[in-house]
Amino acid sequence: MGWLVLFILLILIALTTVAVYRIYFNTLARIPGPKIAAVSSIWLGRYVRDGRVRELTRWIHEEYGPVVRVGPAEVWVCSVEGFKVIYSVTNGFEKSDFYIATALNKPTSINPWNLELTWPDTLDLLSEFDQKRYRLQRRLIGPVYTASNVKKFESAVDGVIAAAVAKLKAIGSQGGGTGTVDLKEWMHIIAVECLGAVVLGWSPAYIKSGSDGGTSRQSYMGWKRKSLFGLFPVVTKVSLLDSGVGRRAGRWLGRMWGDVWEVTFATPKGFKPIFTPVYQKVSKRVTAALTVLRNPAPRTTTKGKKNKPSKSSEVKEDLLNELIQLHLSRPDEFTENYLRRMAVTNFGAGHETLCATLTSVIAMIACHPEVQRRCFEEISSLQDRQEGTRKDRRYDFDEVTKLKYTQAAIKEAQRLWPVIGMSLSRKVPEQGCRIGRFDIPAGTTVGCSPLALHAFNEDLFGEDGLVYKPGRWLIDDTDRLRAMERCNLIWGGGGRTCPGRYLAEMIVFKVVTSLLGKFEVEVVKIPEEKEMRCYFMAMMSGVVVKFRERVR
Repeated sequence: MGWLVLFILLILIALTTVAVYRIYFNTLARIPGPKIAAVSSIWLGRYVRDGRVRELTRWIHEEYGPVVRVGPAEVWVCSVEGFKVIYSVTNGFEKSDFYIATALNKPTSINPWNLELTWPDTLDLLSEFDQKRYRLQRRLIGPVYTASNVKKFESAVDGVIAAAVAKLKAIGSQGGGTGTVDLKEWMHIIAVECLGAVVLGWSPAYIKSGSDGGTSRQSYMGWKRKSLFGLFPVVTKVSLLDSGVGRRAGRWLGRMWGDVWEVTFATPKGFKPIFTPVYQKVSKRVTAALTVLRNPAPRTTTKGKKNKPSKSSEVKEDLLNELIQLHLSRPDEFTENYLRRMAVTNFGAGHETLCATLTSVIAMIACHPEVQRRCFEEISSLQDRQEGTRKDRRYDFDEVTKLKYTQAAIKEAQRLWPVIGMSLSRKVPEQGCRIGRFDIPAGTTVGCSPLALHAFNEDLFGEDGLVYKPGRWLIDDTDRLRAMERCNLIWGGGGRTCPGRYLAEMIVFKVVTSLLGKFEVEVVKIPEEKEMRCYFMAMMSGVVVKFRERVR
């Protein structure tokens, strides 16, 4: 018994020593922040697990200023100076170990002594740690995702919008015009249908069934788990061990950690995963295209008559075909593995971010009647297309970009409800860095929360940065507008901005314009912000609306 008491006493002394050192003597000790945050990432982990990161973001920067210590070796920043240092296009910092938890593949090897990871050469744009490899991947796919190239897929988006509008009209007319919808689910339905049409020329039949099969909720629960595990990279690394005793220990630790933090979740009954049919269709298309290339069929029959092309060999004018052509033109660089991965990445990276954006934009506009009225008036002012009446018209992307107030309303919603709820974390390089009056040593995790950066910079966004005000994007001050555009994390930071930005903008602008032009959106229920669970991926949830058809 005496030995047990001594052992416990030694453990307590060790923990106390570590805590005192981290609070008072660590190189980050001068940086303001909650003392308990300096001791362990468990403090931050509780906020993340509970989905309270937006609430935390507001509180810590209002309480402690623009540079705040939120963990033993993690600092959150919301200053323009910090943004420029961390996310410089030319000298931006590398991604932090947080992103290990978001990786699509397991590492090819793990050093069991120092837990150093070696990653396979696959296309994983979010979690790619090799900067040189990432830049090559972005250069390769760049031409496919330019603004001018994605415009060719407008008609596919128009088809989805027309089907969605018809379905929402039917729902809205139910019960004498009392039909309501869960906004997040329906924005997810539209997002996935748009991606299916653009990438594969295919529909998952979500609009027809009026449901996304639970995929939005399930994927969001996945972000809860990833966000928590990302704060504890050592645990994440150990859970990835893949040999001998380490493998069994890693699996046990991963399960135990998930259970203790209550981020383990089961697959609900009736769940219909979106990625199963996507994988199947991509695989079938790519295999068929490469088979035809490697084994071309004879152009004529034995009787000299031309063969009719089979349906499987017909070329679809969609984004996957563009990626296939890229592989055929540069097979040694844009490999078959890259091709298959990028085709699916369109859905993996797009379905949640598009859903989050569409949900926040429609909700914010609908919650402000004067904004919705002005958007509708602007949309209605567009001249009718020659080939259609106002009732059935479809808006070209070029037309939509001329709607200055509507564009401002969309941008303002993205500013206040960015799809990323936590810090876009990076690792301080060997030479360290200085942000404000603080020297930050190498290896420290630093980053800006998009909400904090967009809301607490009075020189850029004014003293009312937390207020939804589209007019702030319509000022005559060109220099300030440029600064607002530049100091922005809506599409990511520095050299790691979203490669699918122009495709996403085309979908968002066209969907929002069409819905506001066809419907008056009435918010039936919107929870308090603190009731909306937000993680690294942040979405407005629980918003119920009516889409009332406008009578012209």
